[in-house]
Amino acid sequence: MTPEHFSEQISEHHSDRTADRTVDAVVIGLGPGGEDLAARLAGGGWRVLGVEAHLVGGECPYYGCIPSKMMLHESRRGHPDWHRVATRIRAEATDHWDDTVAVERLTDAGVTFLRGHAEIQGGTAGTADQAGAAGKAGMAVGASVTVTPEGGSPQLWTARRAVVLNTGSAPVLAPVPGLPERAAWTHRDVVTAETLPDSLAIVGGGPVACELAQALAGFGVRVTLLVRGDRLLSGEVPEAGDLVAERFRSEGIDVRTHTEITEVSEADATRYESSHGLPTPSGPVDVALSTGDRIHVDRVLLATGRAPRDEVRVDEWCRVLDAAGDPVPGRYALGDMTGAGPFTHTSVAQSAVVAGQLLGANHGVGARPYPRNAVPRVTYTNPEVAAVGLSEDAARADAASAGGQDRGAGGEGRGSDGVRVARVDLASSSRGWIDEVAGHLTLVARGGGPDGGLVLVGATVVGPGAGEILGALTVAVHARVPVAELARIPWAYPTLHRAIGDALGKLSQGA
Repeated sequence: MTPEHFSEQISEHHSDRTADRTVDAVVIGLGPGGEDLAARLAGGGWRVLGVEAHLVGGECPYYGCIPSKMMLHESRRGHPDWHRVATRIRAEATDHWDDTVAVERLTDAGVTFLRGHAEIQGGTAGTADQAGAAGKAGMAVGASVTVTPEGGSPQLWTARRAVVLNTGSAPVLAPVPGLPERAAWTHRDVVTAETLPDSLAIVGGGPVACELAQALAGFGVRVTLLVRGDRLLSGEVPEAGDLVAERFRSEGIDVRTHTEITEVSEADATRYESSHGLPTPSGPVDVALSTGDRIHVDRVLLATGRAPRDEVRVDEWCRVLDAAGDPVPGRYALGDMTGAGPFTHTSVAQSAVVAGQLLGANHGVGARPYPRNAVPRVTYTNPEVAAVGLSEDAARADAASAGGQDRGAGGEGRGSDGVRVARVDLASSSRGWIDEVAGHLTLVARGGGPDGGLVLVGATVVGPGAGEILGALTVAVHARVPVAELARIPWAYPTLHRAIGDALGKLSQGA
């Protein structure tokens, strides 16, 4: 293949073993999956080089999953204190954004670590027989990887058996006309802020935008949420975004759909900050909207999604595919760059898939493909939104592409394609009535189980603890447990998850 360049730009930190620059595997990018796989391989007796440009562990522990949930937790306390949570994030969660502990954890596991820039020069890497993988990956021929430490000279390394890519993603920052740099924020600015602005406009309506909107509003920030589309959380069922928007508005968050920024201009400065010894205006800015309205805010937070730093195609074994769709021997990829889902649990699950092939049964690891059909996702707003598998629309499209081969009996929300949908209101359950909750649970099923019976292919839960309720449904979707078998379970009473049994009863009607 032609040389590939992956964006790992860096400073040097490595163990004393770098004098011998032939290893079994090179892992480029040490986000959650890369870090996990490097440690797994080293534990299996492999010599491993791990290369990372930024922080070992990736976005999640330093700027994403962990700090954001800490903010949400604090914002829901009786007397939320930003100083308290900002201090916890610095001192307890991120070590002031220092990954020394993570690096030491890797090197203690036997991984050689370089903070550097990595470029695959050519060649492939592979073993003669990778247990459980689909076919043989070819004899070991070695892949050359150049690593350039910051301030150092390029080093040529040889990976005898595998090169694994895990270069992650970066925020998509849509251009905003006239937005001054000092007023533009990303999620990292929120996480690292010692004080909060009085007011904030958030551009975006996805999970990150929604979680930050509710968290910051809980600390008294006046939040305006600007959504280009017609609803929040457009990747979920419409009722989910509608319920979240209703809750947001009740909490004072100004949710504006079908709205974009057309221009930003400096407003009259009401206060000043010191910059290089000179007074600099700190806000607010005047924001013109596509609706003709204008708002004045201190900061504009851009939360319009993320995109892979490098894109590759992979198969269900996380093997990188060439232009013809064939696996490149000894080349694997994990995480956001594979398109399998921008989640920590996705990347770590893919790590297990690769480890299973490379280490094999001799190390207690079985080779199994990546289960794309049952990847859970949770947005941690109040109410929570959690989903797994296919939505109703996706299930119907999938059935249509299959030519209706698993058509089955009808039911609630039934169609001639055999897809059946059941929806229950959480408030109709005993626990939902007791707790006066707002939310719902939706199950999507289709034929294909034993004797042509129904199996779950998707589920969505909106309400308190939705992410926890989703656990049982994820198992059911992943294992293709027949609906008839699930309906036999005596779901605990009175719990919110008992609503699963109510929905299963609806699915079973007429089956």
